[in-house]
Amino acid sequence: MLAAGAVVLALLLLLVGAMLGGYRPFVAQPDVLTFGADGDLEQFVLFDGQCARGELTSGGTFGPEADAPCGEAHDVEVVAARAPIDQGRPVSYPGEAAMRDYGRAYCALFVDSDLLVPTSSGVEREDLRVTAIVPSQAAFADPRSTAGSAAGARQVSCVVSRDDGEQLTDRFSVI
Repeated sequence: MLAAGAVVLALLLLLVGAMLGGYRPFVAQPDVLTFGADGDLEQFVLFDGQCARGELTSGGTFGPEADAPCGEAHDVEVVAARAPIDQGRPVSYPGEAAMRDYGRAYCALFVDSDLLVPTSSGVEREDLRVTAIVPSQAAFADPRSTAGSAAGARQVSCVVSRDDGEQLTDRFSVI
């Protein structure tokens, strides 16, 4: 009995220490999907701050017709977007693994910031699924491709959706 109490106390101390040290239980590893030819998504033309309707799964597409007002029911919201390499620079594709690693790290950093509100319309940030959308090799090779956003086909986007599959009804990003 005493040993069980000691184990519980040790676990509690570890948890408190981790939280004081900066541990946050919110999404440590965002999912990653690629867009463009040979990617998971055929097209992903959403921009930072945009909301849309559609299923964020392999085989899906997010073209202009997916656009939805953020104040109405929608499935996804782009909360951050950045091109890791300038659109106009002629560089080779860094590899899918490198793009996935960049997307995961960028989105994990962003969603743990103060630029994503902790709650919106009764939905807690902890109840969100975070997905990094990164370019496929074909999209990256053609930065002006129509498969990617207006900012270009090298854009990496961080997208939130509800973990339970229900729709969002307001913004999570701070704009």
